[in-house]
Amino acid sequence: MDKILLAICNGLSCFIICTILFQFMNERYKKSYSNKTLYIAAEIAMGITAFGINMLNFAILNLLIWFVGVGVTVYFLYYEDADRPIRRITECEVLVLCMSVCETLGVLLLHCFLQICGISNIDVVMQYCLEVTFSKLIMIFLYYVLINRLIKRTEAACSREQYIIYGILFFYSLVNMLVIVQNFRDGQKSYLSAVNMGCIVLADLYLLYYVKMADEKRYYENRVKALEQQAKMQYEYYLAQTEKYSQTVRILHDVDKHIRAIENLYGTEREHTAGEYAEAIRSTLAPLIPISYTENPILNILLTDKNAVMQEKGIHSDIKIDNVDLSYIEPIDITTIFGNLLDNAIEAAANADGDKYIFIKISAYHKMTVVHIENSCGKVKWKKRMPVSDKGKGRGIGLLNVKQSIDKYDGDLQLKQDGNRFVADLFLNS
Repeated sequence: MDKILLAICNGLSCFIICTILFQFMNERYKKSYSNKTLYIAAEIAMGITAFGINMLNFAILNLLIWFVGVGVTVYFLYYEDADRPIRRITECEVLVLCMSVCETLGVLLLHCFLQICGISNIDVVMQYCLEVTFSKLIMIFLYYVLINRLIKRTEAACSREQYIIYGILFFYSLVNMLVIVQNFRDGQKSYLSAVNMGCIVLADLYLLYYVKMADEKRYYENRVKALEQQAKMQYEYYLAQTEKYSQTVRILHDVDKHIRAIENLYGTEREHTAGEYAEAIRSTLAPLIPISYTENPILNILLTDKNAVMQEKGIHSDIKIDNVDLSYIEPIDITTIFGNLLDNAIEAAANADGDKYIFIKISAYHKMTVVHIENSCGKVKWKKRMPVSDKGKGRGIGLLNVKQSIDKYDGDLQLKQDGNRFVADLFLNS
């Protein structure tokens, strides 16, 4: 029975370490392959290998297998947009080292508690179970409360309620562990108590993960609501611009008639001067007239508005739009998608060195609308696989809202940087 219990303890230890390591890698890096089974198999293989080495009871060899296993896994199965394999490997190896230190700290704290409580002569197997479970308990809490917050790649801050829940869980688990320890006084054995300790650790592992994910989910839901409000305000603005431009076109239509009348009134000897005068008036009025890029009035006004901003910032623009039917896209989604993508492109191009340009192409492919936006850029920062602005935390990039609009049309958005060129390819299913 003792050997079975030792095997269970070692298995529990390897399972918890594997779970935390793969949680970390899955949240921090991109997966190189889409096959989920491959990653499950990799986690199982690492756990079984570590379990086998652990049963040999060689501490140095056990630590070495974790270093090698993690290094190989993060190198071949994960990547980043600005791929730096050495940095990835280093981050994961540091995490393994931190977890090892946490385990050692847990064992030291356990012995201190036992000494303070005057508990001695504990059976060797029971003491090993205590060391494994108590050290994993300390490691889990330190990872979620401290380590994960320091190395996280999310803007979601840890709320006060989350810290309170962590504190309650830790205190509850600690009290339960100390109560169970009383059953091991004077060399007594209690296999059921040992199993109970393992269950406490497993429960804490999943409860802490659930609390963390629930807090991040609430944060992103609030952020999406704010972005939806922003999109609604943008839509209402462009709706107002549509009415304004409609009135302007009617007025300018009559003005154009007057200009033509003036041209006809000039004598033949003044024809060149009259033409120049009329052309100057047309040039002055031209910015007030939205260019008819498509049959979609909202998109026409949006592109006209953004094109004027590009000219002000010295950005060369090239807009090519085929005969594409965009009537299936709701006006608010037109504003959300193109408004945010073009704002990002303008921001990046304006801060780029050398030639500043933005190229926009909208075309149709079978039943899909394909949007290609390319712009010059400088160095782009990435977080959670998305580019972020230098304007400050949570500002400048409305891509969460863009993705939400794209999802309505079973679409996809692909972002990439190639040197000083940034490309956004958008696919919408009509």
